[in-house]
Order: sequence, then structure tokens, then C-alpha cells
Amino acid sequence: MNIEKEVMALEEQMKKDKEYLWNNPEPGLKEIKTSAYIKDRLKEIGYTDINDNIYETGIVATLKGKETGKCILFRSDMDAVIMDNTGRTKHTCGHNAHMTILLSLAKLLMDNKDKIKGTVKLLFEPDEEGSGGATPMIEKGVLENPKVDKVFAIHVWSELKEGTVGIKKGPVMASTDPFEITVYGKGGHAGLPEKCVDTIYIANVIGKSIKEMAKIDVSPEEKIVLGVTAINGGETNNVIPNEVHIKGICRTFNNELRRKIKEELKNTVEKLAIEMGGRAELKFIGNYPATINSKEEAEEIKKIALEVADNIEEKYQTMCSEDFSYFLEKVPGAMILVGCQQDIYYPQHSENFTCGMKPVLIGTQIFYDLVNSYLI
Repeated sequence: MNIEKEVMALEEQMKKDKEYLWNNPEPGLKEIKTSAYIKDRLKEIGYTDINDNIYETGIVATLKGKETGKCILFRSDMDAVIMDNTGRTKHTCGHNAHMTILLSLAKLLMDNKDKIKGTVKLLFEPDEEGSGGATPMIEKGVLENPKVDKVFAIHVWSELKEGTVGIKKGPVMASTDPFEITVYGKGGHAGLPEKCVDTIYIANVIGKSIKEMAKIDVSPEEKIVLGVTAINGGETNNVIPNEVHIKGICRTFNNELRRKIKEELKNTVEKLAIEMGGRAELKFIGNYPATINSKEEAEEIKKIALEVADNIEEKYQTMCSEDFSYFLEKVPGAMILVGCQQDIYYPQHSENFTCGMKPVLIGTQIFYDLVNSYLI
């Protein structure tokens, strides 16, 4: 790990920021304390151009150098993971580390303001774990005035060892399309199945067919996750229910394949239910496209990471998803994965997930080097 003295000098403040944010987790669109803390820290650093009216609790701080040039946007998510049905929240996806990295970058930028040739936007996005804050913020104009030329985000990542940086050209995180299916039939006495349209049986056939869809008509080079994750219907042993409710997920790295699968899924589900005398409705309840890194920007990050990290991983990709994908649909850039796996592996969103200081230092250095590459 090769971290400059200028970055290392911020380590104590990084620890304070990271600890405060860890101890004050908040769910999406309710990041009140989080947003207030970030605004206070930005003002303390010296920022005056702070837009905290962009979308709910979101913040965009803008720093303009003395000379004109490109505009680069760096993004951090803000919300914590909702851990259970009590609403308990915890930073088990590392968003506290992401905010700490961006605040550290804010300080480095302000200290070097006179050298910057262009503009930097620091975006703190709410509700990434929920409905996603990227699309509303884009619609509110965060990529304009001035127009953003490049976008970057970091995600600390437990699948990669501490000291490793994952930077892949092309698809790095999958699309996600959660869906819900309602199967309608004709309920009645379980002892008289011939008088009923058995929704439980139809749901089982649909679930099996969905699983089989993931195995056919897909190139060996492609990856797809498609399956049912919940089936709810009926309450007793001797009654066939009128309705059964199914939940599931579809994920892929190819946005064209994604479109095709969604269309086939809808057609298959509806057709199967009709063939068995029932009816089914499928609706997608949210979606993120695949996160696809631009080639040029990924190459630049690779060069930087070779000087900063212990190891580089150029092929790693994950079936997990990120709404940063919406930014990358509009502007060239990259999602950078910074390994945070320590001696014992705990996956993202698990109760014991943690992120140490090493990924924060590496992430800050990479962001700072990107500024130096493009704006200094």
C-alpha cells in the first residue's frame, strides 16, 4: 500500500468521521443526522457551494478551481442497511466508509484549490439501499451546471481481500429486477380439487419453470440469476386458496439480455397460468441496470491502483447491484471495488460485516489521484 503523506495526515479525522457515521446509522430518506453531519463537516473544511435541497437528504458540494476544465463527480451513498422487520439499521454495507472517503477528498481538494483546473462535484446520495437516489438526483440536474464529464464511485467490498482493488472494464455489477407474481384461481375444499383451480399447484409449476429459464437460451459467456425467493398462499390444510403470491429476482450483466429475459418471463408466467385454468399477473417492482465501467476510465484507475494497492483484480464482477449504474448510463466513469475482507470473511449486509481503515486510505488516495490525473 502506497499512501501519500498528505492523505495519511487525515487519518485521525477519517477515524472520527467513520466512527460517528457507524454509530449513527439511518435508513434511506431519513438520513437526518447523517446529512447534518456532512454539511457541518463540509462547512468546517471551507465549502460554501453546498446544495442540500437537491433530493430529500441528499447533498451536492461543488468546488471550482481557478481555471476552467473538466467537471468530475465523485459519489458516496449515505443510508444504512435495514437489518430486520423492527427497522433496526446498521452500516453493514460500508456506506460510512464511503462518506468518510468523500469527506477526506473534500479536504484534499480544498487544500489544493488553487491547482485545480476545472470543477469537482461531491455527491452524497440517499436511499441507495431502498428505491435508489441516483435517478431522482439525475432528474434534479446533478449532472448539469456545469455538465459532468466523468463520474466515479467506490464500494468497499468484502469479497476482495484488504489491499486489493477491483477495477474491471465493462460490466462489474449486475442489473437487478425484483418481481412479484399474483396467481389467481378458484379456491375451495381440498377434498374437491376437481371443483377448484389449484393456485398452489400453478405457483409450483411457475416457480420450477422460472428456474429452468435461467439454464436455456443464454450464451455460455453470460451469467444470469433468475429464481423465486418467496411463495405465500393458503392458511390451512383443507382449503385451496383463491390467490398465491410469488416473489423473485432476475439479475444479469447484459442489459439487452435483461430486456429479453423480462419479456420472456412475463409471457411464460401468464401462459402457464392460463394453460392450467388460472390467471397470473407479473409486475417488476424496481430495477437497476447493470453497472458498466467505461474502458478509458477503468484503464486510468488501473494505472493509479497499481501504485496504491497491494493487488489488482481486473476480472472480478458480482451479481450484486448498484444504482450508480444510472450515472454510468449518462456519463463515462467507473465503480471501483476496494477490498475490505480481513482474516474472517463476513459478506456485505451480514450482522458482522466490518471495514477497517486500510480501504478508506486506499479509496481516498485513488480518488485524489483521479483529481490529479484529470484536473491538475
